[in-house]
Amino acid sequence: METMNRQELLLCTLWRQFLLEKGTKQEVVSALQGLQAQFATNPATALRTRTADFSQASWTQGLIKIWSHRGTIHVVGQGEVGLFLSARGQRQPWTDAPWGLSAKEKVHWAMFIRQQVELGTTQREALKQVCRQAGMAQPLVEKVFYGWGGLIKEMCDRGWIAYQSGTEKSFVLPQVEWMETEQARHILLERYFQTYGPATWADCAWFTGWKMAEIRRLATDLPLAAVECQGKVYYYLGELEAKGKLPTCLFLAGFDQLVLGYRDRSRCLEQRDLRNVTNQAGIVYPTILLRGRLRARWRKEPGRLIVTPFRPLPARDQAAIRAKGRKLFPGEPVEVYFQPPLADADS
Repeated sequence: METMNRQELLLCTLWRQFLLEKGTKQEVVSALQGLQAQFATNPATALRTRTADFSQASWTQGLIKIWSHRGTIHVVGQGEVGLFLSARGQRQPWTDAPWGLSAKEKVHWAMFIRQQVELGTTQREALKQVCRQAGMAQPLVEKVFYGWGGLIKEMCDRGWIAYQSGTEKSFVLPQVEWMETEQARHILLERYFQTYGPATWADCAWFTGWKMAEIRRLATDLPLAAVECQGKVYYYLGELEAKGKLPTCLFLAGFDQLVLGYRDRSRCLEQRDLRNVTNQAGIVYPTILLRGRLRARWRKEPGRLIVTPFRPLPARDQAAIRAKGRKLFPGEPVEVYFQPPLADADS
């Protein structure tokens, strides 16, 4: 079996995830199986670092938001909504809601809301108002439009409506082509090992939320190749591209797929820094990959980037971060400021 070291593994990963050579927006979104969008600005940053055709004014075109892998919100291509919803396998009959709405009432209000969107009432707050005018009591409005569930989410899971991909809370009517759940999962599994590979079975299970036994079964007819790195076996499809060299500095989005794509993040993250990248609530911060390791967090404010290193950084690394940060937002004057490190150099 072929072997590689950690740096070679990371280099292949960066190449496959469009962090060494950029792709088009649709190519990147499809290959990465969507971009995590719990915070609406994160997909824009992920595309800014990965695509050659990024435009702040038009990046949302052709993309919509749905609940996808692991039941989390992702931006996906409009033409692939059916693929991702089918993979979740949620086409069961309507059932009574535990929060007090019968299946019959749910269908009634779901049809009403969808009709209003079709007629042009797409804004979330405007839809609430229309529902109140149609006789929906305020306590029910709050449950129907509950951000983490409720009827709106169930409608999205069924492909009746979907969120627009920007920061605006508004809806569209997606065109959904359904397929069998196993067929959809097989397609996404193939994409995973093509884009995220080399990866372990556990990495794939982490990313998809599927059981390991199902993943192994679905992968039986895939022409997977294997490579060993530091005693672990990793699987992949295609050629092991490892062109170029590791970049000195890369700015990554919050909830970036380079972090979310793997259960074992050791290819880019030291164990002692895990808490600096992901907090106890599961928030994955925007980070900076510095000489092959995640070494700092960053956030955008008007006219400036605030960088918080995990530990003190030498002057050359600070200079590299400043140079990269100023190029991240072309046409917008940006200064880079460093906050005190999260830990001492020896921690």
